[in-house]
Amino acid sequence: MALIEPSNLIPGVRQILFNRPDKLNALSTPLMREFESALEEAAADPEVRVIVLRGAGGKAFVAGADIAEYQGHKRAEFIAYQLNSRRVFDRLERIPKPVICAVDGFALGGGFEIALCCDILVLSETAQLGLPEGRLGLCPGGGGTQRLLRAVGKYAASDLLLAGWRMAAERALALGIAAEVVPAEGMDEAILRRARACLKIAPLAAAEMKRLLREGADAGIETAKSLEQETLFRLYSTADGQEGIDAFLEKRDPQFRME
Repeated sequence: MALIEPSNLIPGVRQILFNRPDKLNALSTPLMREFESALEEAAADPEVRVIVLRGAGGKAFVAGADIAEYQGHKRAEFIAYQLNSRRVFDRLERIPKPVICAVDGFALGGGFEIALCCDILVLSETAQLGLPEGRLGLCPGGGGTQRLLRAVGKYAASDLLLAGWRMAAERALALGIAAEVVPAEGMDEAILRRARACLKIAPLAAAEMKRLLREGADAGIETAKSLEQETLFRLYSTADGQEGIDAFLEKRDPQFRME
């Protein structure tokens, strides 16, 4: 059985399914290998405009790392696994296409780290998010502390990390992590609604806005505003930028060509 199952939900939208429900989709070395391959395929395919990440089974998106792999590992092996995970998570964050993370059930440890690398989070009412590594005498290693800090601020991040709480869906919505919370039976509809909205954004504009959000978060405000304007000027000079303006004035749907 494949641990990762890619499929096309609708034209332009590729779903990557974590398919290890008997282990709550826990991250293992083979699963991470398949995940990276599926990500690269989706990133390279010009027909794929939006990526959706989801977990199989209904109980978890990804319930964290497969802790059984940690036991008995030599330090060098543990370090190699963590460095590889960070590399894959960083690659996910930098994919120049909108990535929607659909969380039904648990997204803990590495699962929450993956979610924090995505652009839009849609949660079911049963979703629970957390970074409980401290309860194992460890800490997150795939960027979780730093992405959470930047997403919710020091005090909310401290509460989650230092108390080891699991954050409920409504709390994630209140903190601005989640875009939407829906009943479990409404997840499919919510995912497609968001994906269809993303398909209306010009691919080049989406890629550049993702970059601006990522780079601007750690830049001074004046530098960030300059980056934004330079990006706008560049997009205005593209064929897609002119097509978007023409289509608006002509009251028709734009035909973006990513150029």
